[in-house]
Amino acid sequence: MTSDQQPFNSPDNLTQRLNIDLALEAAGLGIWEFDLATGGINWDERCGALYGFTQGFQIAYEKFIECVHPDDVVLLGEELQRLSTLDSHGRYDVTYRVNTIQDGRLRWIRSYGQATFAKSGELIRFAGVAQDVTQQVKEHTQELESTNEELAATNEQLTVINEEMLASNNALERANSDLLRSNENLEQFAYIASHDLQEPLRKIQQFSDLLKKQYRADPDGEEWAYLERMQNAASRMSLLIKDLLTFSRISTSQVLARPLPLNEVISQVIEDLSVAIEESGAQIQVGFLPMVQGDRTQLSQLFQNLLSNAVKFRHRAMSGQVVRPQISVRASLVFRDELPVLLQVPPSAEVYHRIEVADNGVGFDEKYADRIFQVFQRLHGKNEFAGTGIGLAVVQKIVTNHGGAITASSQPGQGATFSVYLPV
Repeated sequence: MTSDQQPFNSPDNLTQRLNIDLALEAAGLGIWEFDLATGGINWDERCGALYGFTQGFQIAYEKFIECVHPDDVVLLGEELQRLSTLDSHGRYDVTYRVNTIQDGRLRWIRSYGQATFAKSGELIRFAGVAQDVTQQVKEHTQELESTNEELAATNEQLTVINEEMLASNNALERANSDLLRSNENLEQFAYIASHDLQEPLRKIQQFSDLLKKQYRADPDGEEWAYLERMQNAASRMSLLIKDLLTFSRISTSQVLARPLPLNEVISQVIEDLSVAIEESGAQIQVGFLPMVQGDRTQLSQLFQNLLSNAVKFRHRAMSGQVVRPQISVRASLVFRDELPVLLQVPPSAEVYHRIEVADNGVGFDEKYADRIFQVFQRLHGKNEFAGTGIGLAVVQKIVTNHGGAITASSQPGQGATFSVYLPV
């Protein structure tokens, strides 16, 4: 024996064995060894107690298999088959159920260890430790059951949500169907208004022209005055029908949004209003206007209505003379939090174009600022200013179609400013 070797029963070796034994006992681990040559399994007292063996420390593999749960016998066989290959590196770790020999109680056992191979590569034995993990399995099973219950509750909630979404989708489909029918009815109304209603008015105007020829010798007579009033009423009705058609088309048409330079739109509108502008002597100043996403036809209608109103509602000076219209069109950028407090703007953008159309016309009391955008609402008599009271309703509808909003500010006799907000 060399100087650095110690006898098996030396104090140091005994202490080491005792420490190992205490550690195994504290962990509830039993030691086992399976010799494939003899088919016998050796274990210590703790390991035998796990399986309910109270006598002896050796048992045949066949006897051991009798206490393994029938559903796990195949599992152990597969694990032995896997161990027989060098690719497994001899590592063994499997959890299975046993019915203890003593009282038949079900236990979950985890066995893990290391296999030993002969030089030929044949598996000859493997050894390791076994541990009772029944309590851990129960706790894990309870956690899984709790999780499954939570998932079941979540699934029930999702089922309710899906049913609600399905009901909402069905309601939306019905609403879309109703809207489609409504649009079809409006289209039918538009056809009737543009044909069946306009035709009688044209006949009234034609026959009244024929009657006026009979009374042209007496243009100051009562008959002539009746015919004039009849023709004026027919003209107003025709204009009203045309404006209603415009409003219905704007309400049902889709916005064909594309990049659009507003300066081009305003220039075309001014050209279309050139006769009225020339007759009134109006001066229009147009600043630099932005490129916007919009529908050319609808935006042209919008600014044509605003500019024609600015030209039409002229102010009279104290002398009674009509003041020449001074109109300006300018633009600026505003952030969402800078918009007027009461302005109803869809949450579609954080930045908006503000296009202002300002004039020096008759103006109005701001308490009517919301009323002027309603259909058929007029702040001035038809004898004072011609019109149907639909133009600004069309303007607001177009702005809404483009995801924006419009406001108006004014004072009587001090002109008006219309501010159109369009998302950038």
